[in-house]
Amino acid sequence: MDWKKTKSIFILTFLVLNLFLGYQLYQKNDINNIAPLSQQPLEEILRINNIEYEDQIPKYKDEQTLISAQRYNFSDEEKSLKFKEISLDQQKSSDITLNYTLKKPMDLPKKDDNDLIDTLSKFLEDNVSRGNEYAYFAWDKKKNIIWFNQIYLKKPIFYNAANFDQPKDSNLDFEAPNGMIKFYLDEKGRLTKFTQTYLLIMRQGAPQEIIDPTKALGRLFDTAYLTKGDKVKDIQLGYYSLVEVGDLQVYAPTWFIETEDGQYLVNATDSSIQVLSGEEE
Repeated sequence: MDWKKTKSIFILTFLVLNLFLGYQLYQKNDINNIAPLSQQPLEEILRINNIEYEDQIPKYKDEQTLISAQRYNFSDEEKSLKFKEISLDQQKSSDITLNYTLKKPMDLPKKDDNDLIDTLSKFLEDNVSRGNEYAYFAWDKKKNIIWFNQIYLKKPIFYNAANFDQPKDSNLDFEAPNGMIKFYLDEKGRLTKFTQTYLLIMRQGAPQEIIDPTKALGRLFDTAYLTKGDKVKDIQLGYYSLVEVGDLQVYAPTWFIETEDGQYLVNATDSSIQVLSGEEE
């Protein structure tokens, strides 16, 4: 890989991004301060409406940076690595997408989903280059496909699974989205093959203050995505795509919130909402 060329591309692109993002964040500055739902504290409003979330609030830092990422080109050396249980399909693979086939279908736990996810995590660590940099993200049980996404500084990069089958400028190289492992299971629930993509990630810009998870919940309540009696199952801080410039994408710190009725992303810098599953307003 030509690192000097890649470095130059990053530097030039970052100059453009700094101007663009500075203007964009300036425009959205007023949105950062979420208007209070009433004179009562958000915590009190959520309590009165019987919204359970207290045990889900994670530890986090008040300031986070944007990140920029470029799809990684696997080296010839990486494509020639030998593993015990898998082999690379040279014809279906490319510089940016590796397609692996298991030498023998692998049985997976069927009684407990957590056991199955743990088994796949261990499989990645033992058999895949950088396998410990991915974590479970989604499971399409109708299509027998399980997605693991890339982790950066212990925070996941989020995607909208609804867009997985219809990427921009679709071609074979985008069989898996950026920075993901796509596991294929057969009709018996055994692992038979998977694809891998990887992102080169760099921090972008200075740290900026983000909204806390309670304010993210308040934003969902204010827009009726979160309603009286709802139970919050999970809250995570990660990254979600903000803008795409050429081969680079910029990701913003984002709160992932899962309720019994849906999954939502709340941008931690401008409070905008992306619905992953559940009803659109």
